[in-house]
Parts: sequence; structure tokens; C-alpha cells
Amino acid sequence: MDKFTAWLEKIVMPIADKIGKQRHLSAVKNGFIATMPLSLVGALAAMFSNVFFGRETLIGELLNRMGWYSEIVQPFLDATLLPVVGQIWWGTIALSVIFSTFTIAYSLANEMKEDGLAAGIVAVASYLILLPQSGDIGDGNYLWGMISWTSFNSSAIFAGLLTALGITEIFCFVKRKGWIIKMPEQVPPAVSKSFSAVIPAGIAMLIASIISTIFLEMINIPFGVWINEMLQAPLLMLGQSPISLVIIIFIQQFLWFFGLHGMLITEPILTAMYAAASAENAELVLVHGLEPIHAITRNFIDVYGMHGGSGATLGLIIAIFIFSKKQHYRMLAKMATPSGIFQINEPIIFGLPIVLNPIMAIPFLLVPPITIFVGWLFTAVIPFAGFLYLAPPWTTPAIINAFLASGGDIGATILAAATLGLSVLLYTPFVIMANNEKQ
Repeated sequence: MDKFTAWLEKIVMPIADKIGKQRHLSAVKNGFIATMPLSLVGALAAMFSNVFFGRETLIGELLNRMGWYSEIVQPFLDATLLPVVGQIWWGTIALSVIFSTFTIAYSLANEMKEDGLAAGIVAVASYLILLPQSGDIGDGNYLWGMISWTSFNSSAIFAGLLTALGITEIFCFVKRKGWIIKMPEQVPPAVSKSFSAVIPAGIAMLIASIISTIFLEMINIPFGVWINEMLQAPLLMLGQSPISLVIIIFIQQFLWFFGLHGMLITEPILTAMYAAASAENAELVLVHGLEPIHAITRNFIDVYGMHGGSGATLGLIIAIFIFSKKQHYRMLAKMATPSGIFQINEPIIFGLPIVLNPIMAIPFLLVPPITIFVGWLFTAVIPFAGFLYLAPPWTTPAIINAFLASGGDIGATILAAATLGLSVLLYTPFVIMANNEKQ
């Protein structure tokens, strides 16, 4: 085992480290993380209206059975609170592509030691340049200057991502070539910095305009629509296969075993494959009043496979409390419980440790893929649990996050509790095995 572990450390860790430091993947990861405050606020706003205070929500229906609530409180909420939270959702999640385009470009430029602020602004401008200048208002009529909301919703995520990466590469390439306007030394640095970005910005936006014109005038399809049909839609279909998800999650756990943050390394892939599914489910329910259509979303992983954090270690903590005879295991479990409840599990991963622990590595690698597959089975194949369409904060405790993410679906809540119980069962034999280890 020691020789095998040493071999893996020598071969796998350098590769994983390079992947984690790859600038484009890092920029995508950091860019989406930077938009998290907006996403969380927007998700909370959506939950207020679609879980708690909406007339047709699970809790809303129960409260509206009381006559005084239905006649006095609900009309007040409909006229005040619900429009307010609706506007918050509109200004955050509904238009999220604008923000992620900026933050990804900003992050990539910073990775390349260039002007992140200028790169972010140029990327957003370039994305707008790539959009058609007229919108379809029905009956074959088009109105100039009308940008369709579909240019910023779930179908545009990948187009914004590629624009941010491509335009920033062009912007930074031109700057590094020295094709800039150099101002005299006595000019204030802020002014000089702005002028140095003029030529790189102009070239980047010119290229974006040429690409836009080619797609609109020669290919007869907007750039974003083409990207959606050629790249995002196939990725979305691939992502709905449980095999794809299980493989990604296994790789993520495998990286954790060596002390690498598997979630952060695989996050760009997960985002590319599942962010659009999450956004489209939310759009169908919140905007169109329809049922969500994608079983697997980005937070499907957290709800059914990562109870307590990567590796579903909340199940391990519970198994330790019930079956472990090791004093230091039990002491560590007590210390790790508060953070584990809120999906933070570094204390248990590095304190037990799970890292390079041959006994605990087996359930740590296998439990999340198994529980995620069970979650998919009872969601997509056996219609027991409702699909997820809201995104509560990632620190939301297990089971509660299923209730909120599904808009109050009882089946999803029960399924999350069942997968947590399954994780406890799967960890139990290894906790008992560890009792026989020498201290």
C-alpha cells in the first residue's frame, strides 16, 4: 500500500496540481465564486416567494387555509414583499451572465498579471457587441435596440464564459506586445493606465464585432445561439447522464485523498456541465410557471452526495458517534460536528485524517458516487422526489437544503434523509474496522 501510495503521489499529484493551476480553469472557478454573493441573495429571494410566502407554495397553501391569513396577510404579501424579492431575483440570477462574464475576464487578466478591471469591462462590452441589435417582437417584426432576455439567461452561460476567456486573451496579448499608448511620466497613473488599455480594448472589440457580423450576416444565427446549440446543449445532455456525474465525483474524491481540494479543481467542469441546467430549471418554474426538466443540477451533488461536505463526511461523523471505540476519533467527531452540519469538513478530512488513510479512503471515494446515483435513480427514473430548481447557500445543512432547493418538495427531503442514512451505513464497517487499528 505504501509503495502504491508513493507512486500515486509521484504521478497523480503533479498532474492534479497543474490542472488546478491552469489559468483558464482557475479563472472560471474564481469568476463564478466572485458572483456567489449575487447568486445567494437571488436564491434567497426566490426561496421567499417559491417556498414560504407564495400563495401556491407548500407553506403558503397551509397558511392560506386560515381565513384571516388568506384575506389579509397574503394580499399584503402579494402587493409588497413578493414584488420586491422578484426584482431582486431579476437583477441577480436572471441576468447572471453579465456578471460572470466580467468576473471571469477579471480573474483571467489577474492570473496573467494584467489590468483585470479593464479586461472585465472590455469582455462585457464585447459580449454585448456579439448580440444582435434587434429583437423579435412577434409576427415577423423586429425592433432595433431591443435585446432579448435569452441573451442573459440559462442558454447564454457558455457564450458568456467563452467570450470572457477569448476576449481577455486577445486583450492581454496586445498589451504584452506593447501595442499601447504610452503617456508621459507626469500623467497620473490612473489616467496613464486607462490610455494604455485603449488600443488592446479597441482590437479586442473589433474582433468581437467581426465575429458578430460573420455570424449574423453570413451564418444567419447569433453567436450566442450558435454556441448554445453546438456546445452548451450537448454538454447539458452529457451532464444528465449519471455516469458522467459519478465519474467526475469519483475524480474529485480521488484528488481529496491526496490532500488536494477536489471540489475546487473540478468546479469549472461542474459549472460548465450543470450551471445551465440549474438556471433553466429556475427559469421554467419562476418565470414560466412550468415544471423543471433537468434531474441533475449543480446543487444535486450537494443535496444527495455531499452531506456535511465532500465525501459525505456527516455520515462518517454519525457512524463514529455510534460505533467508534477510539477516543481520539470520538473527540474529533465532536469538534467537527458544528462545521459538518454546515457543510464544512476540513477538520474531519485533515484531522482524522482521511487524507492518505487507506481504510477511510475506500468509503470516502465510493460513498458520494453511490448516494448520488441513488438520488438520481429516485428522481429521474423513479419519480419519488421532485427536481431541484432553487439554489440555497452551500452552507445550508443537509436535508434542509433538499427541502429548499426543491421548493418544499417532501419527496426530495425524504430522499436526502435516506441518502444521509445510506452514507452512515456505508461508513460503518470501516469505522468498526478502524477500532482494531493500533493507536
